[in-house]
Amino acid sequence: MKNLHVALLKFMMQIDLPADNPDTAANEHSSKPDRMKQAVKDMTPLKGKTALVVDSALATRRALQDQLSQLGAKSVIFASSVSEVEQHLGSREFALIVCEYQLEGDRNGQQLLEDLRVNKKLAWSTAFMMVTGERSYGNVVAVAEFEPDDYLIKPFTASTLSDRVVRIFNRKIRLAEAYRSMFEERFQEVPGICEDLESRFPQYLNELERMRVESFYRSAQYEKTEQELLAKLEKAPKPWMQLLLARVNLEKKQFEEANELLSEVVKTNPEYLAASDLFADVLWEQNRPADALDILEKMGAKSLSSTTRLRKLADLAVRIGDNTRSKNYLTKVIDRSRNTSLSQIHDYLQLSKIYVKEGRHEEAEKLTAKMRSTVNSTELDLARAMMAIQKDIADGRGVKASDKLVTFFENNSDVLPTLEPETLTSLLELCFAVNMDTKGYELASQITKHKPSKAMLDRIRAAISDFKGNQGTASD
Repeated sequence: MKNLHVALLKFMMQIDLPADNPDTAANEHSSKPDRMKQAVKDMTPLKGKTALVVDSALATRRALQDQLSQLGAKSVIFASSVSEVEQHLGSREFALIVCEYQLEGDRNGQQLLEDLRVNKKLAWSTAFMMVTGERSYGNVVAVAEFEPDDYLIKPFTASTLSDRVVRIFNRKIRLAEAYRSMFEERFQEVPGICEDLESRFPQYLNELERMRVESFYRSAQYEKTEQELLAKLEKAPKPWMQLLLARVNLEKKQFEEANELLSEVVKTNPEYLAASDLFADVLWEQNRPADALDILEKMGAKSLSSTTRLRKLADLAVRIGDNTRSKNYLTKVIDRSRNTSLSQIHDYLQLSKIYVKEGRHEEAEKLTAKMRSTVNSTELDLARAMMAIQKDIADGRGVKASDKLVTFFENNSDVLPTLEPETLTSLLELCFAVNMDTKGYELASQITKHKPSKAMLDRIRAAISDFKGNQGTASD
C-alpha cells in the first residue's frame, strides 16, 4: 500500500492536476489524450481496489460498473438500500463509494452518509461521492451537509466521472497525513502537518488552513482559534470562519457575539444548514427554546434531512411543552433511525412518556414492538421496565412505581454504568417522580461527568424543580 501511494503521488505531481473546483464538474468533455487516460487507469488508486455503487437503477449500476472498471477497479459491488450498504461495510473495505441520493426505503443517501460519518464507519481513506439529479443549489448543499468527498450532477459522462475520481484521490493522498490525524483526533499534530503540506501543495491552501484552525478549536485552544479567525476574517471572510468563531463564542459563553455572527451568516447564506443548527444551540443556551425551534423549523423540508436535527427539534418541542410537535418529531426520529446505529432507546422512552401522560397506553405498547427490531435484548428489557414504571406513575400508582424502580436498580446494577447519558436522564426523571431523590441526585452526578447536552440539563432541572415543588405542596 505504501509503495502504491508513493508511486501515485509521483504520478500526480507529473500530470499536475489542478486543485478541486466544483465548477469543473459540469465539464462533460475531457481534453486529456488517450495515453493520459491509460496512465490514469494504470496508476489510479482504484487499481486492484473495490468500489461500492449504491443505486437501485440497473442501467445506472451497469454504466458505473463499466466506468469504474475502466478506472482500474478490481471489483464493483452493488447495493440499492441503506441496509444493504451496512451489510457490505460490515464485511469488507471499499476505496470508493458512489451513492445515489434517492435510494430505496425510507432513507436517502444523505442520511446514510450522516450515519457513516457520525459513527466513524468509514475509514479516512475511503472516498464517498454523492450522485444527484437535483440541480438546485439548496438541494446540493443539503446533500453535501455531511461532507461527501465530491458530488456528481446527473447526467454525467465517463470522462466527468474519471476526472472527479482522480481529483478525489489526488487530494486524499497528497493530504493523507492531515486527514488521518484529524480522523484519529491527534489535533496537536495537525498544525505542523498542515504548514508542511501548504508549502508543498499550495493549491490546497484553503482546505489546509481550515483543518489547521479547526484543530485548534477541537483541542480547546479557544483563544488561539479566535485570534486566527479574526485575522482571516479581516482579509477574506468566509462563512465557515464566521461559523467556527461563533462556536468559540458559544464555548466562552459570549452569546451576544455568537448571535450577531450567526444572524449575518443565516441571512446571507440561508442554505448553510450548520449555521442554523448552531444558531438554535446559541438561542437554547440563552433559555430561548421557542426561538431556537423557530429557527430550525424555518428551514422547511431541509430541517428533516438529518436525524440529529430531528432529535434536536423533538427536544426543543419537549422543552416548551408542545406535545403535538414533540410526538411528530420523535416519531420521525424513531422511523428514520430504526435498524441503524443512530437508534437510541431514549427516543422511545421520551415518546412513551408523552403517550402515557395522555392515557394512550396502546400507543406506548406499540413502541415496544418497534424496538424489538432495532435494539438488543438487554436494552429492550430495560426500556420495557422503564415504560411500565412510566405507566404506573401516570396512573397515580406511585408506591407501585417506586417498588418497581427499586427492583430495577437491584437487577441492573452492572448495566447502569454502561447506559447512555440520555437514557440515564429518563431514569433520573422516574426517580424524582417517585421521590427517590437520593438516587436521582446520584444519577445527576453521573450524567454531568459526560458533558450533557442542553436538552439533558433542562430535563434534569425540570425534574428536580417538579420534585421540590411537590415536596413544598405536601408540606403545606
